[in-house]
This record gives sequence, C-alpha cells and structure tokens, in this order.
Amino acid sequence: MTGRLLRAVIVTLIAVVALGALGACAGAQTYRWQDEKATEYRIGPGDKLRVSVWKHDEVSQEVTVRPDGNVSLPLIGDVPASGRSGREIAKDVETRLAKYYSEPVPVTVLVLEVKSYKVYVIGEVQKPGELAPTQPITVLMGLAMAGGFTPFAQQDAIVVLRRDERGERRIPFSYTAVVKGGDLRQNLLLQSGDTIIVP
Repeated sequence: MTGRLLRAVIVTLIAVVALGALGACAGAQTYRWQDEKATEYRIGPGDKLRVSVWKHDEVSQEVTVRPDGNVSLPLIGDVPASGRSGREIAKDVETRLAKYYSEPVPVTVLVLEVKSYKVYVIGEVQKPGELAPTQPITVLMGLAMAGGFTPFAQQDAIVVLRRDERGERRIPFSYTAVVKGGDLRQNLLLQSGDTIIVP
C-alpha cells in the first residue's frame, strides 16, 4: 500500500512539472516580442547631459538632472528632463529658445553619464540584486552581470517583469531558445526598473 501511494505521488509530481513546463513553453511560443519595441533611453535624476545649441555657446551647457527632475539652462531657466528622451528635451528647449532668437536654433541633447538606470535580477542567480550599468543592457547582459545561474535555475522559465505606460506585464525568456536556438527577439533591451526573475 505504501509503495502504491509513493508511486502515485511520484506520478502526480511528474505530471505537475510536465504541465508547468508545457505552460511555460506555450507562453514563450505565443508571446509577441516584436511589440516590445526598443524605446529611447528615458533620462532620470543624476544623469549628466550635454545640451548643445547650434552657434550659441552661451546657452550650451553640461548639466546634471536634479532630484526634482529638472535641469537649468541660461535664458530659459528650468526645463523638465526626468522621464523624457534626449530628443524630447531638445525639442522643448528649441521651443523655449524661439522666444529669444529670430531664427530657429537647432538643439541636440546627449547623455554623457547614466546614473538613474537601474534593473534588478532576482531568484536563482549567483549575485541577485540591483544592477546599475552605465548604459542600457539586454536580458543576457543582465544575467551575466548577476554572475550567471545557480545549479537550480529553470533557465527556460525566466520572466522579465516590466511596468510602463502599457501597464505591468510578464515577458517570457528562454535561455536555451536565445543561446542555442538563436531566437534573439527574446533578448530585449531592458528598461530602467525592469526585473529579471529566474525561478
């Protein structure tokens, strides 16, 4: 009786694991990674920027985004920067400068130093925790920076937890499909605040 019970428990456990694996594979196969288009880097507090105004060195500046999310520039004062791309900031500066110059003045904004970009890796990796790279990284790069997998990692059941203007979602990632199968669609560029979960 005990032997039968033990066999029944083992069979049940195998079935549960198999169903879980099938579910993970199905999720990975049906996810539309192309919907996760690479977005421009969103600037945040602490980032250092170079604001260049064509032929107007008196306005061009290297500035650091303050904790309140703004930068200060000659003539126009505070300009919101946090949460915006360099291109969006440049367009805003051009609009504000139009009040002071008779002709349009092209503006470019370059990110010189990244300080606000942070991603997280948790679960079965050697060094779980916060990563603060100096430039945006991919999922594979994040896993490498976290020291790689532990022996217990379920490498094909990884998810990236993302929250942005589209809401919160879980993006599947299969290490085998990317590394051995060449499915580079899954190797997304991580957004600041993303969390890689390795079960």
